[in-house]
Amino acid sequence: MPPSANIIWANATPPTSTCYRVLMWEPCALPAELTAEWSNRRRELLSRMRDAGIKGARGTLNQLENELKSLTVKLIEEPLAQAPRAAFSFARAEALGKALQAHGAVLAYRLGTATAEILLQIQGEESMADMLSAWQAATPGMDWCTQPIVQAMNAAEGTAWQQECHSESEPELDTPEYTTGEFHHVTVLLNEAVQALQPTVGKVMVDATLGGGGHTERLLQAGAEVWGIDQDPAARAAAKARLAEYGEKLHVVAGNFRNAAEMLRKHGVQEVDGLLADIGISSPQVDCAERGFSFLHEGPLDMRMNPSAPRSAADIVNTAPESELADILWQYGEERASRAIARRIVQERAKAPITTTTQLADLIATVLPRKGKQHPATRSFQALRIAVNDELGALEELLHTGLSLLKSGGRFAVITFHSLEDRAVKRYFELVTKPEIDRPEWPAPRPNPAYAARLVYRKPITPAEEELSANPRSRSAKLRVIEKL
Repeated sequence: MPPSANIIWANATPPTSTCYRVLMWEPCALPAELTAEWSNRRRELLSRMRDAGIKGARGTLNQLENELKSLTVKLIEEPLAQAPRAAFSFARAEALGKALQAHGAVLAYRLGTATAEILLQIQGEESMADMLSAWQAATPGMDWCTQPIVQAMNAAEGTAWQQECHSESEPELDTPEYTTGEFHHVTVLLNEAVQALQPTVGKVMVDATLGGGGHTERLLQAGAEVWGIDQDPAARAAAKARLAEYGEKLHVVAGNFRNAAEMLRKHGVQEVDGLLADIGISSPQVDCAERGFSFLHEGPLDMRMNPSAPRSAADIVNTAPESELADILWQYGEERASRAIARRIVQERAKAPITTTTQLADLIATVLPRKGKQHPATRSFQALRIAVNDELGALEELLHTGLSLLKSGGRFAVITFHSLEDRAVKRYFELVTKPEIDRPEWPAPRPNPAYAARLVYRKPITPAEEELSANPRSRSAKLRVIEKL
């Protein structure tokens, strides 16, 4: 992803159909040989893709598409992400920003060092070429690359990208958005996580999910300096108040943990000794009816961890096509009755919008008979929450950038609460801790290019009986830890 934290803007209106992420850059942002190599190989791959499409060779076409994506990331997007920022011109960026905001098709943008990353939804008969020409004309001082990268996204992917821009541009808030009750969260696997990170005086740690500050407090008590990241203004405010005595040893940053590495480097932090992520939802978010995460209390159907994000659960429930709703419930909630529930939601919303948590839960209960202690809506609510906050996408980004933040010997600890999260963490940790990889078609194992860490614990750490008795919500927690080589 190109550098972002210079000028960021997002519209309040989410995409409703296919949208496009456009990446433009000035030639000075990249070595000429990289751009030339990308252009030549891109031309070759596009030709092969055209031939595969004519022949109807779908498998070959998918393979070539993936190869083109990997090539683009390697030769263009990764070098752009590491490009220096000193050459950035705010005057030119402001000119381009004004031109973009004046255009109704633009939903969000990031303007970085000699780069522009734009999310748009084409309206009417206007072509992509027309828009690019207009934006280039608005910034005559910029020599844009003649082959911008254009990536098609569905509405959900575009909304997630738009929410990310909202999160990055969100101002610090001194008071919580929601004031119902006190922000009190029981920290899970507290001793185990802190022990795994080995905090001491002089070490720098990152708590990528600050929450109420439980893990951070213990890290500070051990003498470490801590950078705490959270997209929830109520959590940040509560942590600041709770940990005020630690002064400059605590740094609270507003944002999504998917951008942890990028945000810290903006603050001059290049390497850290430990990184902790406690994935999932906090008790105050669940228990606050105004947040709309739970059907235990009636509240607005919201579920946004970042209250300023553009798309709520109600937006998805009331506007997403039936097939998209079914996919969300199946993919993120592993709900076997996903199609039946989606069909019923579409039927009911045609009569009147579905706006509250209990309204949706009661509707789902008419489709699924209750069996055992679990409410029939549990999986669906989990799925919607994950979709609203793009939790799995954010986790994947954190996993793939987290190691780059660590010093040699630094540790990366992740606490998960359901199988989808744990599966992603387990898969990635296995990838980076294998010295060699093997495949049936290879004559012998080969060195693993991703090898960069060792497993601290061979099996995940789970809560002890004492913690389970005191906090039943911890029952599904799993802690996995790796150490950078």
